Amino acid sequence: MRAEEFGKRPLEMEGWTVHLISYRIGDRYVAEVEDISSGVTIARNIDEVCTVAEEHAIETAVKRLSRTRRVNLDLSLTVGG
Repeated sequence: MRAEEFGKRPLEMEGWTVHLISYRIGDRYVAEVEDISSGVTIARNIDEVCTVAEEHAIETAVKRLSRTRRVNLDLSLTVGG
């Protein structure tokens, strides 16, 4: 089997820019939410209906991203000087 009906679109979630990727393998649809900058998969869902798979993957990603702390680093500081 191979992936068909491939789609990829950017979304903004909880201050993060992610890709929503969906495709069909056989009679099932796979939806994944991945971080654009690192390519890390945040959430994945498989369902017989594409929109349902996407909705559940988005719900899971929003929950996970809302619990993720972001730390702003000031890289302009120099060590020892």
